[in-house]
Amino acid sequence: MQTAYARMVYGRYQQRTQRGDGVQPRRTTTFAHLLKDLCRRLVAFMFTQVGVCGLVVAYNIMGAFVFRAIEGEHGDAAPEEAALHLREDAVRKLWNITARLNILDQGQWRQEVTGALEDFQDRVVPLVKAKGYRGVYPSQAWSFSAALMYSLSVYTTIGYGNLTPRTEWGKIVTILYAIVGMPLMLLYMSNIGEVLAHIFKFIYFRVCSCDVGSLGYYRTASGNLRPVPVNARRGDEAKEGGKRGQGSRRTVPITYCLLVIAVYVACGGAIFSQWERWSLLDACYFSYISLSTIGLGTWCDVALSPQVPGRTVAGKSEEDEVESQQIIVTVYLLVGSALVAMCFNLMQEETIENLKSFWRKLGCLRKNDDGESSEGPSVSAHGG
Repeated sequence: MQTAYARMVYGRYQQRTQRGDGVQPRRTTTFAHLLKDLCRRLVAFMFTQVGVCGLVVAYNIMGAFVFRAIEGEHGDAAPEEAALHLREDAVRKLWNITARLNILDQGQWRQEVTGALEDFQDRVVPLVKAKGYRGVYPSQAWSFSAALMYSLSVYTTIGYGNLTPRTEWGKIVTILYAIVGMPLMLLYMSNIGEVLAHIFKFIYFRVCSCDVGSLGYYRTASGNLRPVPVNARRGDEAKEGGKRGQGSRRTVPITYCLLVIAVYVACGGAIFSQWERWSLLDACYFSYISLSTIGLGTWCDVALSPQVPGRTVAGKSEEDEVESQQIIVTVYLLVGSALVAMCFNLMQEETIENLKSFWRKLGCLRKNDDGESSEGPSVSAHGG
């Protein structure tokens, strides 16, 4: 019995000695363990700010390639073919009417030409309403930049409506793409909006020379900002809790948040008005309804196409120029979505602080020494 106990004690002593010498027992690493560790690190990176941004951009580009392959290369061109035949029939009728009457009877010629044009119109309008006739073939309408903007409009829930899938596979993929993309967009707006809000608050308090203690920084004698150590921060909170008990948390005013959104909308409107030859009001209107995800792209201009940047759908502009413009619009909307999320975050903080201040004035809320609001009478930790 003593021998077994001695062996056990000696074995523990050897293990401690090996640990003290830095000698660790070797573990067999297999390919499965390496793959599991790689997947764990990849998932952890994807939930960082950089990972979320890269994931959103990659998801958008992947959707552009998928929709271009489904709707562009293998899309349904039947409405365009039918419209082409109708146009040829209308031209043939007009030629026959002109050749038969020889412009000798102008009244009868006008009457028959008007009837032929009305018949052509009655047969083309159903193609536009029922089958989505756009005037160009799917391979031209579904360019890479147009598919990129369509992908963006799906998972951001903007939904312009100027470009819609015709094939069954295109509609099924759109549903699945939105199911995965909408939570991803919410994650992107939450993470990036929070980072941008912290940066904006830092810049705002630095420019305004305000107290930056609520951000975890302090101002030195030379005017520079330095991070407050954690221990010092806790000590200051314990010592100066009574002094700051009646104060409120530093927040950014709502007017500045609205000003940021207005400036961003105005900058986008100025750019779009030059590119698309819109009026400044129409361009700012497009920027606002896009950033607010309203997406009213159904009202038409003279080209009978919804007011969305990029005139490839109407076939009225150089292809390379429109491609680059639509890609820039996609980037503009992605950055603008994060900026709107930042402003909502800051306005939410300001609104909560205003409500707390209002309820404190009514006596419904009191601040304790920790700086947190609580209902009922406050209990002071200081003797008086």
